[in-house]
Amino acid sequence: MYSLKTALSSLGKNAVMTIASIVTIACCLFLFGVFLLFAFNINYIGEQISEQCEVQAFIDDRVDRAGEERILKEISAMPNVKSAEFESKTQAFENYKEKLEGYGEYLDGMEGEEILRSSVKITPDDLTILNDTVSQIEKIDGVANVVNHEATVRGVISFTQAIKIGSLIAMIILLMTAVFIIQNTIKLSVHAREDEIHIMKFVGATDSFIRRPFVLEGVIVGIIGAAIAIIVIAFGYNAAVNGLTGFLDLFELYTFSQMALPVAGGLLIFGILMGSFGSRTAIRRHLKV
Repeated sequence: MYSLKTALSSLGKNAVMTIASIVTIACCLFLFGVFLLFAFNINYIGEQISEQCEVQAFIDDRVDRAGEERILKEISAMPNVKSAEFESKTQAFENYKEKLEGYGEYLDGMEGEEILRSSVKITPDDLTILNDTVSQIEKIDGVANVVNHEATVRGVISFTQAIKIGSLIAMIILLMTAVFIIQNTIKLSVHAREDEIHIMKFVGATDSFIRRPFVLEGVIVGIIGAAIAIIVIAFGYNAAVNGLTGFLDLFELYTFSQMALPVAGGLLIFGILMGSFGSRTAIRRHLKV
């Protein structure tokens, strides 16, 4: 109880630095939270991209129905093939008309057999070995050519990885800044009570007893900063997702409630660690009497 009262009293006396520490921690943890939300959603989008990354093997026109079934079975049996679906010329034609939406009527009177080929649509398990899988498919007798969008998918994934790394670097810089400001806040409190600390040391007070109020100061600052960051992130994320409705129809994003526990828990733990670490390093020198 003594430690808590002392910590709260000290925070009030150094209100300016306390507010600066809280704001800095909140900003740092806000960026960290954004990074977490981004990482969760990027991984989720990556899973969706992987599922949408179809390889299409077009079958030679001279292949009969029995040959088409053979090709489908050979492709389905490959180790890196998650699923394989046969698409006839007629199905391909109807799908193409649907994609044209209101312009499909211009294709009326035409037959799919005249302009399109049968194909097998393949969903791979592992994109990293997709090129090897494509090479195996191309060697199957009766396969005319294979359309592979793996390069585009890899480009998207590389771009998102670069964004995640940039966010992480920015977060680390802010983390170091926050710890520095917390240290200065605690140092003001330490200097104001330096004589008291020395007297307590001479009468036999342990380092842990002296250190406890200062560590509590840092922890309280960290918790308040984390709480502010969590609230801002929760409202900001929901607003951002609502604003992007219609723009990101190709992909599904997590709701905040689906990520609330790991994000809020992570920010709270980081806030406590930042406050505790900053306080411990600030008071360490003054305990050496």
